[in-house]
Amino acid sequence: MRAGAGGAVALIDGASGARITYAELAEQVGAAAERLRADAGPGGIAFLFAGNDVTTVVELLGALMAGVPVALIDRRLDGALVDGLIERYRPEVVRGAARAGTPDGPPVHPDLALLLSTSGSTGSPKLVRLTRAAVEANARAIAATLELRPGDVAPTSLPIHYSFGLSVVTSHLAAGATVLLTDAGLVTDEFWRLCREHGATSLAGVPYSFQMLRRLDLGKVAPPSLRTLTQAGGRLEPALVRHFHDVARARDGRLFVMYGQTEATARIAVLPPGELPARAGAVGRALPGGELRIVRDGAAVAAGEVGEVIYRGPNVMMGYAEGRAELARGDDLGGELATGDLGYLDGDGFLWITGRSKRIAKVFGLRVSLDELEAMARAQPDAPAVAAIAGADRVTIFLEGADEAAAAACRQALSARTGIHPSGFVVTPIAVLPRLPSGKLDYRALEGA
Repeated sequence: MRAGAGGAVALIDGASGARITYAELAEQVGAAAERLRADAGPGGIAFLFAGNDVTTVVELLGALMAGVPVALIDRRLDGALVDGLIERYRPEVVRGAARAGTPDGPPVHPDLALLLSTSGSTGSPKLVRLTRAAVEANARAIAATLELRPGDVAPTSLPIHYSFGLSVVTSHLAAGATVLLTDAGLVTDEFWRLCREHGATSLAGVPYSFQMLRRLDLGKVAPPSLRTLTQAGGRLEPALVRHFHDVARARDGRLFVMYGQTEATARIAVLPPGELPARAGAVGRALPGGELRIVRDGAAVAAGEVGEVIYRGPNVMMGYAEGRAELARGDDLGGELATGDLGYLDGDGFLWITGRSKRIAKVFGLRVSLDELEAMARAQPDAPAVAAIAGADRVTIFLEGADEAAAAACRQALSARTGIHPSGFVVTPIAVLPRLPSGKLDYRALEGA
C-alpha cells in the first residue's frame, strides 16, 4: 500500500457500497497480520481461498505484512481438489474455506511470501514461489508504466487469485488508487452499474474478455470516466488491438497491450499506446528494471530472428513447488526466466510473440505449431474462437459455435496453407470452449474430452 494515502479510498465493496480508506485498510491489515502470525507460527504457511472481496484483500496483505507465505486459491475449487492441495502442502492456516489446518509441515524458506497457480486454474499441485520483493517490484513497475495515480478506480474484472487480476489490485494500491471489488461478470448489468456508480477509470482483460467486449460494444456501455484499457493473458488479434485502440482514443483514452507470466509475478512487457496502431501484434518492451533477450540453441540471436523469450528482472519467481518440502527451497532461478514462449525482438527492441515452444505437434511426421494453426483458423471469414490440441499423428481443431460446413471449410483452408492432407486435421464444432476462471482456454479439459 502507498504510504501516506491516509483518507483516500483504497477499496470499494461493490456488494455493500462500503468505502474503505487507506488508514482503515492499514488498521484491518495490521489486525489480520497479528492473527496470521499467531496461527501460523514460525515457518508456517496459509491457504487463502480467494474471491474478489474485502476479506481476501485484507487477509492477503495481512499475510504479506506478517511474513506468512500465503497460497491464493480459487474458492470455487472442487472439494476433492482442495483436499488434495491441503494434503500436499499441509498449511497451518486455512482462510475462506471450511477446512482445518495441519500444523505439522517442515519450515518454509524465509524469503517465500506468495504461492500462485501457474494458470490461475483448476487445482494443479504445481505452484509458483514468489518473494514479497518480487510482488512489490512488479506492482511498482506496473504502476509507473501505466501512470497510475490517486483517483484512479479499477474494478476487479479478473479473479484476484489469477496473477493478472492480483496485479491490478497490487499496482493500484501501490499508486494510492482505488480498487472496486466485485465478482460480477464482465458482461452483466451489475458490473457496468458499479463502474458507472463509482467512476471506474480503467479496465483489465484477457483476450477472451475483449472478444466479449467487442460483441457488447464497450463504447456504449462503459461510463465516460473509463479511459484506460489494459490487456494481457495471451495474444490479442491485431484487428481487435486496433479496434480497442480506436475505442480508447474516441474517449480520449489509451489501450496498453501487455505480456506476462505468473512465473514473473504478473507482467513482463508493456506496449505503450503511442506505438499503436503501427505495432498492433507486438507486446512491447520490458518493464522498468527488466531485460528481454531471444535465445536459440543456447545462443542469443539477432533482431528479427525467432527463438525462446528469456526475461531477467526482480519479479522473477524463486521456482516451482509441488509439495510442502519444496517450499523450503531458496531461489532456483537467480532472477532469470526461460518463458517457454517463442518470439523475436524487432530493430527497436519491441517483443513479438509467435507461439509456445511446447505447443508443437507432428502430423504425418511434419512438425506444426498449434498456435500458428489456431491463427490460420481464426483468419477464416466469420472465424469463431479456436483451440488446437495435438493427437496421434493428427491435430484436433475445435471451433466455437461453428457448424459442419464451417468445419469443412476450415479443414480445407488449413490443408491449403500447410500442404498437409486434410485428413491430418480433425475439425470439430463445439458449442462453448471450456475456459479457466481467468478466461484463458482450458486445453486440459479439451484433451480429456
